[in-house]
Amino acid sequence: MAYNILKLFSIIFLFCTIFSPAETASTYSHYNCSNMQTFSPNSTYKINLNTLLSTLLSKASDTTSHGFYSTSTLIDKTETIYGLFMCNGYTNHCGECVRNSTKTLTSLCDLNKEAIIWSDECLVRYSNRSFFNIMEESPSWCVQDSMDHQGSLVTFYQTLRALMKLLLKDAEYEALKDKYNKFVVTKDTYDEDHKFLFGIAQCTPNLSKNDCIKCLRDAMNYLQTSCASGKIGGSVLYPSCIVRYDPNPFFPLTRGKRKKKGGLSFFTFYYAVIPVMIFSIMVFCFTSYQLRRRERKNLKYQKENFGEEISTEINSLQFDFDVIRLATNKFSDDNKIGEGGFGDVYKGMFPNGDEIAVKRLIRHSSQGAVEFKNEVLLIAKLQHRNLVRLLGFCLKRNEKILIYEYMHNKSLDYYLFSPENPRKLNWHQRYKIIRGIARGILYLHEDSHLKIIHCDLKPSNILLDDKMNAKISDFGLARIVAIDQMQGNTSIIGGTYGYMSPEYAMLGQFSVKSDVFSFGVIILEIINGKRNVDYNGEDSIDDLVSHGWKKWRDNKQLELLDPPLAYSCSETEVNRCIQIGLLCVQENPDQRPTMATIALYFNCYSIDLPLPQQPAFYMRGKIESRMASKKIMSGRPRSYSVTRF
Repeated sequence: MAYNILKLFSIIFLFCTIFSPAETASTYSHYNCSNMQTFSPNSTYKINLNTLLSTLLSKASDTTSHGFYSTSTLIDKTETIYGLFMCNGYTNHCGECVRNSTKTLTSLCDLNKEAIIWSDECLVRYSNRSFFNIMEESPSWCVQDSMDHQGSLVTFYQTLRALMKLLLKDAEYEALKDKYNKFVVTKDTYDEDHKFLFGIAQCTPNLSKNDCIKCLRDAMNYLQTSCASGKIGGSVLYPSCIVRYDPNPFFPLTRGKRKKKGGLSFFTFYYAVIPVMIFSIMVFCFTSYQLRRRERKNLKYQKENFGEEISTEINSLQFDFDVIRLATNKFSDDNKIGEGGFGDVYKGMFPNGDEIAVKRLIRHSSQGAVEFKNEVLLIAKLQHRNLVRLLGFCLKRNEKILIYEYMHNKSLDYYLFSPENPRKLNWHQRYKIIRGIARGILYLHEDSHLKIIHCDLKPSNILLDDKMNAKISDFGLARIVAIDQMQGNTSIIGGTYGYMSPEYAMLGQFSVKSDVFSFGVIILEIINGKRNVDYNGEDSIDDLVSHGWKKWRDNKQLELLDPPLAYSCSETEVNRCIQIGLLCVQENPDQRPTMATIALYFNCYSIDLPLPQQPAFYMRGKIESRMASKKIMSGRPRSYSVTRF
């Protein structure tokens, strides 16, 4: 015990020691020139822009500016230029940074009416629209260190999460206390060698406290989940805020600390603080012993039932069953938010207010156990803004539970097909969802460390966050294939009728083109607002895909559009989406585009799309599809599996 106390005091001493700052190896300079509006070289706009930038430069060298200044210049009665600069709270070179950034920006964005640049120590931006007091997260930049973290990722991630929480807490304090100082820095140790992570969080001072905290929280989530996952350092740069962490100190360690008035006398410390510390250490040691004992039991159970990989890779994500039971009000029906082929989904809330979605798999089901293992192994490794984030899991005897981030806006099928929902998605939201799904599938196919084929893409597996961003969920049927493997075969065919490609449904052949087919069906459903298998169009024998092909062939594709969108959509975007959807559902998998090609189609309108060929017809008629629907799905699409002999 005495040894442990001495060790603890050594750690405290090292933590409190002030190191001199070192130069960091990670630097960044990122800019964006809006191409929406430009001006001529000799215009009044150019003259006034030079005046505005000169004002910013003069204020950047003025210590009374507190490292931030915003201003505007009236060009005429109809147009104004707005501009600002913000320097990082620790820099002593604000004027030099603003001068260099302004020079770079005017050189790179010479004739653009709107531009922004993040340099090492400052932000400079201008625009012909007012952005003052507005929280903006676009354009955004992800800056990551080239080196991966060596060592325990679990410990590193825990420290990183703790560091982000400290920054957010300090930022809330600073935003409330000082209107000029929405800037905090901190550090935390992350291994037994007392290595540190250093972090910074800063908002533009003209933001409200709530907008500042929201901007920082979004940046931190992006930084941890996808931007710099597994890297020793990283940054997220938004127009309204910045978050950064690095193993090297890039700021003076005496800055950014909150000072408290007064202090403790020696006797107060000796007679009051030390006994409390000793008692706390004893409680900590006893608790640690009990937790290790419980972990060893859980580890043994997991190894016996699910293999070595779960116990070693994701043991740190395991939640206690009693905690989940309490969060869901004992799995109350009032908390149930969904039902699936492998279990029910409940809304839950932790004592700290965090909301979760809890998927409770069906008991005594061998298929459920396989799905559980598959889904945990997959999603624990996947981090992307268009994938639902797995927070953890729970194993207790026959209980197999997955815990996800909670999506406030339910699933896509609720907005497209549910008669209980009076709210219709507008075209802007639908187009945003289509592109979000495409980004998520592209990540699964090509950008993640594994090549993953989802095999069950459908609107009910597309969840929507509070900003109506699409997030792909439910990886229970997903297949992991080799990076260079193009396709595979299986005797267990699982999926949902109406979304499975014909080669997968009939022959068990799955590939990335199977997901492309499903994506094409989803595009057409988003545009039309009706299910593929329940379509009730003017041609009664057709499903939606067949009907869409005929309308395209007859150059009447806009008749596919959901009626509420008729007067508010972009015909160019609708036509392009319909054509991409039909390219995805072609009968020959080789003729379907890859997700990388589809992403290019969405991002570059100057590329002419190939003409689609006749799509695959599932059962050559609606009568047969209804018969299959009655036998397999009891009147509505559901996931199912069939064993081929």
